[in-house]
Amino acid sequence: MKTPNMTVKNQAFPLFALSLFFLLFLSGAAFSSVNPKLQLINSSLSEVPALPGHVVALTLHLKSMESDNCADHVSVQLKVAYPLSIQGSDTLYADSLCYSDPESAGTFVFLLPVDNLATSGTYPVSVSTVYEKRFAKFTEANTVNVRVGGSPAFTAAVTSSSPVDVYAGDTAQVTVTFQNTGPTLVSSARSQASSSGVETKWSSQDQTLGSIAARGSASAVFAIEAPKDLAPGDYPLRIHLDYTGEDRQNGSADFRFMVPVKPKADFAASYSSQAVLRAGAAQDTGILLTNTGSQEARKLKVRIRPLFPFSTDGTVRYVDSLMPGQSVNLSYTITVDKDATSGSQLTGLAMDFEDPQGKSFSDTADFAMPVRPATLTEELEAYAPLFYLIGAAAALVILRRLFGLASKSMKKEAKK
Repeated sequence: MKTPNMTVKNQAFPLFALSLFFLLFLSGAAFSSVNPKLQLINSSLSEVPALPGHVVALTLHLKSMESDNCADHVSVQLKVAYPLSIQGSDTLYADSLCYSDPESAGTFVFLLPVDNLATSGTYPVSVSTVYEKRFAKFTEANTVNVRVGGSPAFTAAVTSSSPVDVYAGDTAQVTVTFQNTGPTLVSSARSQASSSGVETKWSSQDQTLGSIAARGSASAVFAIEAPKDLAPGDYPLRIHLDYTGEDRQNGSADFRFMVPVKPKADFAASYSSQAVLRAGAAQDTGILLTNTGSQEARKLKVRIRPLFPFSTDGTVRYVDSLMPGQSVNLSYTITVDKDATSGSQLTGLAMDFEDPQGKSFSDTADFAMPVRPATLTEELEAYAPLFYLIGAAAALVILRRLFGLASKSMKKEAKK
């Protein structure tokens, strides 16, 4: 027989069991995640620093951080800027990533070419990860830095020469440009020049260039002289470059250029007359002109340079051709100033001529001519015309007087 208390207890038990089950469900839910969570654990590069012109592999390691919630439809996308680019697709995919998956499941590898002209620096790569769970989308954003570096490297070239053609006896300004082809800046750059055959002026042998930017350049101007007696040919100009890199390491580079010295006519002159020139007189003289150079001279125009105590009437002598080693005797009327000093006095010839290719040149050749003072007899001879004039005038006066006296005498005789 059932009592009322027994009925109440039987009805309360199912309610207690239901409440206990509900509490256990809530307790379990409290220890489980609502959403998955992907995290970039680490990244690595196949080359550090990345070198210009190389392709580096960027490896990303992602992991699902929730043990009971997997990330579905995972996509990893990169965004880069110059000097980096992406070889192949910029997005990689995975069906899902779970906490218990091996490391390889969350490994994503991208190939990043580095531009040939990249300069050193740190360049950011944006990583965007998108995944889903029960039709909800989630996004994670990260940044990975790629360091581009390398060592400086130099090339050098002669970029100008003034004059362009160098001949024996010339001084030329040669500009050499140093190009930093490396990705890093250098500082304390300094160039030193040396040469053989041609001479490098000491004032330009050592030059400070300072800093040279990555892919930048700097120039130095070297003054070189070709001695007048230098034979035609190619002569070496050696340049040594010192610098300090961004890593504080010292570096250097050596370059060698050939300076072509072209053939050209050259001249020597000498006084060829036997007589010594007299001060205060004009005299025909002979001058020997010799081509001492290495090339034929054509269409020569030769004149005396007006140097005290000598002067001329500006006469120009013409010579069609003068081969190397050949001489020609030229004659000029030269006047020596009356105040000239006794002894050898310097003068010279001035020549305009052409080479066999028709290029025009000008040159000079100095030489000395002997001078002596005039003797007393010669000085008196110089005044002989004046004496003759005075004598003639005196004779005229005397004749006129004699003629006058004779005329008076004849008149007196006529009166008688």
